[in-house]
Formats: sequence, structure tokens, C-alpha cells
Amino acid sequence: MTRPMLNLESFDAADMAPNWAALAPQDADSLRARAFEDGYGAGWTDALEQMRNEDALRRVASEEALQAVAFGFQEAKHGLESCFMDLASQLVATLLPELRPVALRQHLAQELRTLAARHFRGRLEILCAPTSVTTISNLVQAIPDMEIAVVQEPSFTEAQVLIRVDQTDRRIDLDRVIAALNDALGDTLEQKDTVYG
Repeated sequence: MTRPMLNLESFDAADMAPNWAALAPQDADSLRARAFEDGYGAGWTDALEQMRNEDALRRVASEEALQAVAFGFQEAKHGLESCFMDLASQLVATLLPELRPVALRQHLAQELRTLAARHFRGRLEILCAPTSVTTISNLVQAIPDMEIAVVQEPSFTEAQVLIRVDQTDRRIDLDRVIAALNDALGDTLEQKDTVYG
């Protein structure tokens, strides 16, 4: 007789005999308790993992919110600085040139009052633009007890005056002040453009 090449397992009910032994009641309780502990521990592990995940999600969301607020603050700050610099540039370019003659007269009057308060008695010359001679002459007449000569200087603008006392000169040049302000504002704008790209 030949042997079969392939042995197949038989599933007949008669051939199936239980290969496990019956558990004692205390073993069954012990097995149940261990299964409960394993399930309980697995539940806590899952709960802790979920809490960690939720905490990480909250942390990421709060970091994103803080970044959005910080970015919004930087944008707002840059916008305000830009608007202020534009306003300052417009003031320097538009308003200050119109105020030069008034500011010059006030500044010159203050200088002359300071000299009068010191009881200055020497000869004083004021060099000014030809278009400003009449205005400055009227201003000088308001200062009594001082010998003041108003001299035309063709190279001066209406915003420039030179007070000559003996050998010393005191120059009032509002054009230079406005140019310095324009330069300072230009430098600040260039610096801001460099910082913000």
C-alpha cells in the first residue's frame, strides 16, 4: 500500500476531543481579574494618550494664535510707523516752508530781546534776503535803545538771517533745519524699508 503524500486534518466530531483541561473556579476568578486589570490599564493608557494628543493640539492651536496676534501686531506697528513717517514728511515738505517767514521773525525777535535783556550797547548788523528787508526793519524798530543796521544779502533766502555783533556771527537758517529734517526722515524711511524688506 502506498502512503498518501498529503495528510489532511479531519474535522469529524467524533475525532475532536477537547485538549484543554477544565479550569478551577479560583483560576477562572484569577484569569478574570487579570483580564480586568489588563483592560483597565489599557483604558487608562488610551485615556492618557488621548489627553496628551488633546494637550498637544491645544498647545499647537495656542502657538498659532499667538503667532497670528504677534504678526498682526507687527503689521499694525509697521502700518502706524509708515503713516506717521508719511505725515511727518508731508508736514516738513508742505507746512514748514510756509511757516518759515513767521518762524524766522519770531526767532529773530527772541534773539534781539535776549541781547536787549543783557543791555547790549554795541553795533549790530542783521543780514537778510532783499525781500525780507522791510519786514525785518519793522521788527527792529520795535526794539528800542539798540543800534541795529539791516543789510541786504542777495545770497540769502527768506528763511535765512545772520546777526553780526562786533566780530561774532549768529546765523539763523531755517532752510538748513528743514533740509536736516528731510534728510532725517529719508534716512528713517530707508532704514524701515531695509528692516521690513
